[in-house]
Amino acid sequence: MHPPQDAKRARVRVMEQLQDQIRHLHALSVAHGRDQQAALHALDVEQNAVDEALARIEMDALPVPAQGEGMLLRSEAHVRYSLSNVCASLSTIPLLAVHAMERRRTRALLSAPHWSAQDVENLRIAVECERTRAETLRQSPALDWDAVSTHVPHHTASDCRTRWTFHEQPSLNHARWSGTEKKALLAHAAPEDPGFSWVGAASVLHTGRTGYSALETYQRNTKPTVAWSPSLDDALLATAKQVGPDWRNVARSMGFPVSYASVCHQRHSKLKASGLVLGRWGSTEDAALRAAVAAHGTDWKRVEIEVPGRSGQQCRERWVGRLANIPEGETQATRRAWLPEEDARLRACVHRCKTWVEVARYVGKRSDKMVRYKATDIRYASDGCY
Repeated sequence: MHPPQDAKRARVRVMEQLQDQIRHLHALSVAHGRDQQAALHALDVEQNAVDEALARIEMDALPVPAQGEGMLLRSEAHVRYSLSNVCASLSTIPLLAVHAMERRRTRALLSAPHWSAQDVENLRIAVECERTRAETLRQSPALDWDAVSTHVPHHTASDCRTRWTFHEQPSLNHARWSGTEKKALLAHAAPEDPGFSWVGAASVLHTGRTGYSALETYQRNTKPTVAWSPSLDDALLATAKQVGPDWRNVARSMGFPVSYASVCHQRHSKLKASGLVLGRWGSTEDAALRAAVAAHGTDWKRVEIEVPGRSGQQCRERWVGRLANIPEGETQATRRAWLPEEDARLRACVHRCKTWVEVARYVGKRSDKMVRYKATDIRYASDGCY
């Protein structure tokens, strides 16, 4: 017997077995990869089929024109869907049809599709052809926007009408408003009249302006003014304190139009700034701040109206930094040596709370600055750890 030769043969057999296993695993891996490719291809084919079905369903059914009506000329390359396919899809998958209608309605409410240069050109050609057809067949200038929209992909009839009316109509004037136009608009505009119309005001100018453009220009060039007096200032302060920072209601309560809300807000801010008090807070101010926070919470815009001479920022800083952690009746936080119980509460909550205000509320009768300084002292005394 030759033990070294037997050991060598055993190692050779083991190597051959390992090579066989490797070849087997490689074959399995190749077969598995081939199966994955086939499955991915099948999924892609199925997804493309579903996308095409949904796209066909989402397109409006195209009406078949009667003989002699005439049709808009367009390249066959732009015709992506046919009436037969749409009807077949609607009849075979009604659930997808319902979902498609909901998606179309939601998308139309949220945003309008982007208008490309080709979409605008298609719209212009479609409107010209539809106008010619309407005048020839019906002797009417009214346009069938449903027919127009069939030649502008991905845009509804309402979208096409809006785009044409406010942007693409040749008679529209998109140039900057001149001084003469502005003066004429201000002279003819009377929004307070019940029968007033911005479309009518724009038509009086005879310059190709739309009603929306006239409204926009009027609002930009008219600023309401009020001859403020001491009595009006007092009434404004009293009304703001009663109503709150709802400046539309403030203007309405004072007998002004709703458009004067910004004027009332600006005047109130100016009055508050002119009477702003800096420095220490008095006991009367603290009492007013406590009452305002109890009534309105941390709505600092509302709170500052209840605290004369102090801004919302001052009220917040006073409340958060001082009064929130001091019992009513006391003027300042407790200034005495820290008790072991307070140290224990501070150690217990300092890692759980997110702000020093929360820590101070948990410790009790201490301000946020006090607990922060105490936590720093404890950290230094403990060599950097709590």
